[in-house]
Amino acid sequence: MVVSSLLMLTGICIMASVAHALAALRRPYDPTQGLFAGMCLAVVAYGISQVVCFTSYDEAAYLLGLKVNIFSVCIFFAFYGPFIQRYTGRGSIRLLQVVSAIYAVLAIINLSKDHSLQFDSVIELYQFELPWAESVTLAAGSISLSMKVAVLLTFCVLLYGVYALTRLWWQTRSGAVIAMLCAALLFLAATVQGAMVRLGLMDFIHLAPFVFLLMPLIMGTALNRESFQRLQASERRFRSLVEQSPFSIQVLTPDGKTRQVNSAWEQLWGLTKEDMASHQLLEDPQLIEKGAMPYLLKGFGGVATEIPPLVYNPAEDPYLEGPSRDRWVAAYIYPIKDGSGDISDVILMHQDVTDKKRTDDAMQLVATAVSSSTVDEFFDKLVVNIAQVFDASDAFIAVTDDRLENTLRTLAWSASGRLVGERLIPLEASACKEVLQIGQSKYFHEVRQDYPQDSLLSDLGTTDFIATPLRDARGKVIGLIALSDTRPLMHVEENTRILEIFAARAESELQRQQAEAHIRHMAYHDYLTGLPNRGQLQEWLSEANDTTAAVEPQNALLLIDLDHFKTINDALGHEVGDGLLQSVARRLQDIAGADARVARLGGDEFVVMLTVEGSAQLAAVKLAEGILEGLSQLLYVGERTFSVGASIGVALFPIAGSGEADILRHADLALYEAKKSGRGTINLFRPALQAAVANRLQLEEGLRNALGNGELQLRFQPQLGRSVGVIGAEVLLRWRHPELGYVSPVDFIPVAEETGGIHAIGTWVLTESCRHLSEWARQAVPFTGHLSINVSAWQFSRPDFVSQVFAALADYQVPPQRLMLELTESALLYDLQETIEKLRALRNHGVGIALDDFGTGYSSLAYLRDLPLDQLKIDKSFIAELSGEMEHPLVESIIDIGRNMGLVVVAEGVETGYHCQRLIELGCESFQGYLFARPLTEEDFRDWLEEEHSVVSFEQMLPMRRQDPTPTTRS
Repeated sequence: MVVSSLLMLTGICIMASVAHALAALRRPYDPTQGLFAGMCLAVVAYGISQVVCFTSYDEAAYLLGLKVNIFSVCIFFAFYGPFIQRYTGRGSIRLLQVVSAIYAVLAIINLSKDHSLQFDSVIELYQFELPWAESVTLAAGSISLSMKVAVLLTFCVLLYGVYALTRLWWQTRSGAVIAMLCAALLFLAATVQGAMVRLGLMDFIHLAPFVFLLMPLIMGTALNRESFQRLQASERRFRSLVEQSPFSIQVLTPDGKTRQVNSAWEQLWGLTKEDMASHQLLEDPQLIEKGAMPYLLKGFGGVATEIPPLVYNPAEDPYLEGPSRDRWVAAYIYPIKDGSGDISDVILMHQDVTDKKRTDDAMQLVATAVSSSTVDEFFDKLVVNIAQVFDASDAFIAVTDDRLENTLRTLAWSASGRLVGERLIPLEASACKEVLQIGQSKYFHEVRQDYPQDSLLSDLGTTDFIATPLRDARGKVIGLIALSDTRPLMHVEENTRILEIFAARAESELQRQQAEAHIRHMAYHDYLTGLPNRGQLQEWLSEANDTTAAVEPQNALLLIDLDHFKTINDALGHEVGDGLLQSVARRLQDIAGADARVARLGGDEFVVMLTVEGSAQLAAVKLAEGILEGLSQLLYVGERTFSVGASIGVALFPIAGSGEADILRHADLALYEAKKSGRGTINLFRPALQAAVANRLQLEEGLRNALGNGELQLRFQPQLGRSVGVIGAEVLLRWRHPELGYVSPVDFIPVAEETGGIHAIGTWVLTESCRHLSEWARQAVPFTGHLSINVSAWQFSRPDFVSQVFAALADYQVPPQRLMLELTESALLYDLQETIEKLRALRNHGVGIALDDFGTGYSSLAYLRDLPLDQLKIDKSFIAELSGEMEHPLVESIIDIGRNMGLVVVAEGVETGYHCQRLIELGCESFQGYLFARPLTEEDFRDWLEEEHSVVSFEQMLPMRRQDPTPTTRS
């Protein structure tokens, strides 16, 4: 009975080991099932070896069975500890690995010992009779120490198992765990009983084999039940995951039939599982057409695959009868394999990426619109792209217009994929007006119910309407971008966001256009008056200067320069001056009217361009006269009133061979002549003016090189005193041009002053004069008087002029009294206080000061009294008028003024003996002119001094000039 029971339980253990081994080998591999299968296999060996021991009658057979028996026990417990740890999750893996290694060592020791691990020696075999009259073979002998250690270790392992299972049960209260715990307790009790028998403490057979053989039934059943429960829980979680997943999930059979779908799938496609009962996915014509089949075949072939987004059109597939609009769907295929590696199910996950696709398309289409070549093309592309992205019937961009009240004007409109022309949108009682008022995006569903009077929505047959406002750079609402459709719009929130992307791009373009318009306005208009500027004038001239258009000029350019504007600006300030320029600009626009165009060149210069069909000259003169008359009338600047004059130069064009720059130059030349004529005049350009300009240009270019080329020369004209003879000489400048010959100072000095060359020339004259004085003193030339140097107003105004004079005197060691500086009234009166300070510094140093051309300027005794002077020079124009017995009060007054103020009065331009005699009679004592000597070169001047001055007195010179020379204009 014992043997048969053991064999039956051993057979059960064989079946259990095979079953759990197969369960462990399913994918993924289950180590818990694998460990339990090893335990069952060890129990099989234990049961068979125990039968051998119970039925053996000789010692060798018994010991062989005993060795296998103890070996299988060691192997069992080597698996038992790791199994409990895997099952309960408690215990140290490293410690249990050490315990398992010890059991392996004990198993090897057991096989190597003659009497197994249990005995040091076998004393005898005997038959033990069981209560039910069955006898079995047992052995008696000396128990080994190794056996005792193995028994102790086994108790520890069993106690660990009880502890771990108890803790797990306490946590889970699971029936499978309590079954496992009961088996472990039974196992512990049976092991205690078996240990007592093996140690000779109890005379009975081992009960452990029966418990060992029952263990797979108890633990295996509990383990299988728990695995089944886990599988059920896993399936429930899987089903819950599928059902609650936001992704559309479709479970398919290996042949493409639908096995299961979740609610997200039904919501996406608008279908149910029953609707797909006869649908074969692998034969879907739309999937084949759109290129999805290669991906599907790959997935059904066992490889997880991603299907890129594809567009699905319900109208193209009879099975897809969900939402009416197209949708973009991405998919993922996951094949599910069974234990044998065959595909049992195919999971097809769908994700609606329509919103993302629309966003991406919106970005791409916005970028496409950016590349448009023109402004109109940009907005046209933008509205077409908007309608395309949203699959909407109408899309438009509209902005406010200052010329239109309560109305929007469209910049671009797409209707059913076609661009339509500009349209005006009334805002009264409209959805557009609400969007503009709230200043944010808004979606209107069944919009015509809310706005039945909106004519735009009625015309379009609108069902749904979305609009978002457009703003300028300062945040002001300037328009809107809108989407209208005859069908309900899907994904409203996402669509609104995408529309705002388009709106942001449209705002950017509008702001860019406004910035460009502002920049262009700034580039082509004057910031102060708002009139077109020189750049705009150039474009006008370029358009009008068509030399092939007419036989004679039909255009006129009037260049206007305000008279004495600088005086007003300096006296009253730039604010008043700017206001005056603005008033003049408005007055010119009023006078010119619509027939002419007005621009400002800069400063106080304006231009008017006129185009006529008749005589351009007559029209230009008439307009110029009207401008002079209009500007002479009062102009208002705040509380001030002004009446300004002007000079106008007129150039007619086109003229063959003349470009835009030539036209402006001609007008400028004409204006220059008008100002020379006394201001307040009109002058028409003549070719002769061009010749004068060419001559002036030649003088300017020549003056730049005159000093370096040694072309400038000095002349010396003696000055004589009636009682003392030669008192000095005036230094005069001459220029010998390589092509023009001698050029009069009257011609080149003004050019030098205007070009700034007078500074270098004046410095050279000063330096050369000091050098001559120094050389003459060293060479004992009989000249003890002074040299008079003419000083330009520009030269005198330099801050370093005084220091330059001092430096020149010091460099050549010339006594300051030998130098006389001649200045005109215009040079002295620019800044009277500064002039006085400079003159005093020069006088204090010893330099003489002469006032040249006295009486021709703004002569005033008041400033004459304040100025530190040494000489007054009577201008030659007054000397030339001395004739007969007529009175000459002005010359006499000048002489009296000089005498009364203690100044030396020098009459220049004395050319006849009569002039000299009359001046003497009037009281003049000093003279200069052709009567005594013409301007002389240095060599001639020195000869003149040697020949005449050293031997002839002033009185003796007069009879020598009995034959008075014909008066000659001095150069």
